[in-house]
Amino acid sequence: MKKIIKHHLDSFREKDLKRYSKIINQYFKRKFRFIFFLVISSCAVQNQINKDEYKKFPKQMNVKFYDKLDTIFTQYDNRLVTRSFVKDFSNKDNIDYSKPLELTIGKDMMHLKFEDTLNRQYVLKFYGKLHKRKFTFYTNYETISFPILFMTKQMTKYAVYWPNDDEIIFEEQNISAGMLLFFGDSRSSQFDYKFKILKDE
Repeated sequence: MKKIIKHHLDSFREKDLKRYSKIINQYFKRKFRFIFFLVISSCAVQNQINKDEYKKFPKQMNVKFYDKLDTIFTQYDNRLVTRSFVKDFSNKDNIDYSKPLELTIGKDMMHLKFEDTLNRQYVLKFYGKLHKRKFTFYTNYETISFPILFMTKQMTKYAVYWPNDDEIIFEEQNISAGMLLFFGDSRSSQFDYKFKILKDE
């Protein structure tokens, strides 16, 4: 019998993030709230892709697909590094890519099951929220705030889409925003993982 190892990652529920942001925003005085809202709105990331034609998620979805290990070149330090969808979450180098991943998505939770080269099974658990056409979850959410003077916010958000019966997409979005007095700035990057869904035999 194979050993199954369960990992609970530091993912964040959307309602917890809203409550956390509300507490931080209460530090700002009432007369500065309107200006703060304008700054944050100007820093928001706009997504122009129309996903209305994507398929709706059922109450519970179970699919299998293969991950793969890619080699990429990092420009900032001129190194070759390897990355994969599962490796980004688990930081493991001995993932068995010859065996498919098993993905289960429910109302507020996602499970990702995989194996390593020693035939050990792992189950990663993420808290999130199921919408009609996507499942969203966060793996990083950090805010540093000095009332009125300075604020920074960094977050990593994932959205899972089901475009058709043959494909599933994981959209990774990294957002870094900051404000000094009433001047704001933000940066964002996005990376998509696209996988072909395996059909049941």
